[in-house]
Amino acid sequence: MDTEVPAWEVTFLRRPEGSNRPRVAGRIVLEAPDLTQARELAQTALVERRIRSESEGEHSVWSLGVLRPLTARAPGTRKYRVVFSRWESVDDHFERRDVHEMELWAVDAASARRQAQQDIQGLGDYVPAWRIRVVERA
Repeated sequence: MDTEVPAWEVTFLRRPEGSNRPRVAGRIVLEAPDLTQARELAQTALVERRIRSESEGEHSVWSLGVLRPLTARAPGTRKYRVVFSRWESVDDHFERRDVHEMELWAVDAASARRQAQQDIQGLGDYVPAWRIRVVERA
């Protein structure tokens, strides 16, 4: 029996005072047996980061970004299929053509979309014009 504890990556977002949008302020990898405990550990780490920031005189708004499973089939996650497509010029009109498909494990469809968008940019043949056409449970 495999007793490996699933690994999760969480992104911390910080919106500095006077800024309109949050920016990635860091990432950590943590181990938790399921999604619920991973969220609790991520929230605890966020509070620690916020307290440390405030003690240094920063007045920023902190929040959690994507909680991404690094272990496939981690409890609380599901498998999703994401299809990327692009528009191509054909004679006097444009047609959408699927160019890439990936499967990944994520907490929900919104997380799968964000995770796929990050992952696709690491491919050597990625073109910025690619758009996500569909995100569905596999």
